[in-house]
Amino acid sequence: MTRDHYRKKDVRAHAAATGRRYLDAATTLEGAISGRNRTATQLRDALAAALETAGWPVVIEHHPQFHALPLYAGPATVHVGRAAEPPLTATGDEHPDDPAVFDLAAPLTVTAWAPLSVEYSEALGRVTGVDAHELPATATPAEIVAELDRVVGQARRRDLADLKLDTGCGVCGDRYAAGGLARPARPRVAVCPCCAFDGDLLDPEPGQLAFDLDQAASGTLTAPAGWAGVQALLCCLGGPRLPDWLHEDWRSAGTSYVPREWWSSAEQTWVWLPPAAQRPAALTGLGCGASLARVIAAVDHAHPDARDRFHAYLAHELAEGDDVDDLDEDRVPGEVVERFWPAVVAYAVALLTQQAERPGQRRPWHVLASLELSDWFDILAGDQDDDLDAYPVETLLHGGIITVRDLLNPVEPGRQPE
Repeated sequence: MTRDHYRKKDVRAHAAATGRRYLDAATTLEGAISGRNRTATQLRDALAAALETAGWPVVIEHHPQFHALPLYAGPATVHVGRAAEPPLTATGDEHPDDPAVFDLAAPLTVTAWAPLSVEYSEALGRVTGVDAHELPATATPAEIVAELDRVVGQARRRDLADLKLDTGCGVCGDRYAAGGLARPARPRVAVCPCCAFDGDLLDPEPGQLAFDLDQAASGTLTAPAGWAGVQALLCCLGGPRLPDWLHEDWRSAGTSYVPREWWSSAEQTWVWLPPAAQRPAALTGLGCGASLARVIAAVDHAHPDARDRFHAYLAHELAEGDDVDDLDEDRVPGEVVERFWPAVVAYAVALLTQQAERPGQRRPWHVLASLELSDWFDILAGDQDDDLDAYPVETLLHGGIITVRDLLNPVEPGRQPE
């Protein structure tokens, strides 16, 4: 007689009576018998909804891994499983709600890792990030998300405090940890987020830059916050075809890595937010970080006139210039503002975070003198945007970043770039 023969017989009868599939019938029947209706699937889905409500970008993996249901939320991986040992013959892809494998009376578990690949640091003598942290599975989904936010934010602050800023950016010279720099052009000079699009980098390699950002996001919680602006701008430049372009570029370079889902839209970019004591009021309802979509929504809610203020700033700058006859606001048309506004907000917020997380270091606003995009347009946008050139985008980024920065952080309004 097979394992749990009578229970399986009851499940088959329940499935026949209700028209449900076997697994659905099993979970429904177990819930009715035990008085507990929350399955691993239900908890995973509730967590995904709570994470999205809290502003985290979420991707659900529908295939079990390690006997659990995974989902990816910003820099974190969360597994929903059961506190029960699988049989010795298990392969790892068994569903935690499968009554043929698990005792469904066993309590659920929620475990988190961040980043995707947690590693032991020889230099620090400990594991960095969040390693298999057990979250309170019996709490409400909102409470579980709050705990995840707490441990991820705490791990980032701890790991940042231990970083050795021992490497200079190849363009501006500012000191960073070696792993915090990327190589976006040939020759392969390691640069910081503020200099990724600097005009001194004459042979851009968008694929290499995206690969560096992907690897950093998968391997550390301590990447400088400003890379969110670079990632968002790459997405805006490449448009909807960027993931396919990157996949082909990476394959041509000999790697089997597939671009992460966040390259499909700038609004999926994860943005680290300033510590609570230095956080702009517009962002106080969010956690340690959030999707760019949620950050934009928060900025728009607090400052619905931000785009109008940018145009006012641009008009003022043009009126103060010597070449007013050659320039007007139409040089930054509405479609350009809408397409590249996510990059504006990403840069402004991410660099406010970077400024707060690097006390004693130079403020990052020299980025405003390092956004030269002509060569990047030729590679990423030239064949699909014949009527668009780099000038209006550079103008938008320069004026827009200043506008949003000073709206969010009005302590020193009108600061000149440093």
